[in-house]
Amino acid sequence: MAAPVAAQNPQDDATAPQPDAAYAASMAEAAWDWRPGDLIFRNGVNAIDDAMRRSFGLKWASVGILRPSSGGPRVAFVDQSDGVTEVMLYEHIEGLSPDEYAVYRLRDLTPDDRPDAQMWPGPMVRFALFITYGQPFDTEFMLGDGKFYNAELAYQSALNAGIVPGKPLRLRDLIDAPGDMDPAFRKLLGAHRYCRYEPTFDDCWTYNLRDQAIVTTDSLIASGALEQVFPRPRRAR
Repeated sequence: MAAPVAAQNPQDDATAPQPDAAYAASMAEAAWDWRPGDLIFRNGVNAIDDAMRRSFGLKWASVGILRPSSGGPRVAFVDQSDGVTEVMLYEHIEGLSPDEYAVYRLRDLTPDDRPDAQMWPGPMVRFALFITYGQPFDTEFMLGDGKFYNAELAYQSALNAGIVPGKPLRLRDLIDAPGDMDPAFRKLLGAHRYCRYEPTFDDCWTYNLRDQAIVTTDSLIASGALEQVFPRPRRAR
């Protein structure tokens, strides 16, 4: 009589259905010990952000805000077509190497009312999603007009948490002359409401735009309110 055949474990069967790769990726944690409110900087998100980066010599074009969800960490940011929105973290950094994005954390950010709960969104996320979600991309880069560009969303979210990450800068402090701007960014500013009644863009720059205040990804990082958590900065020997 033949020996009984042991019941086969489906996990040992190479033909057994395997978890969907996208689902598995969505459940993966971040490559660092992430917290709600972490700021993730990268390039290549929006053409407008990249044109702004080239115009002002910035290191990073866009910045998003991490938040918890039942499916894994998500990133709230401003899409130039969809406005304030969010995607899964793994989608936001898909295809990027560790040196193609950086994560910073507000030094004085406390995790709201439940410091031991990573699923608690915190004040940064509350502003980005519960107050501004769906608001349009601000192509005029004006603070406080109900529309947002990426650095502004992070800046206003930090203010909502009671932290001031630096101060806005005048355009004239970022660039010497309008001709030095990236052509795409200059064209975008040419449609600014302040330029409607000026005969030329140079006139608009001289009398209006040069004194407009904005925040940038560089000004956030340089404010002293942030510390880099990924990749870990190398210590000087």
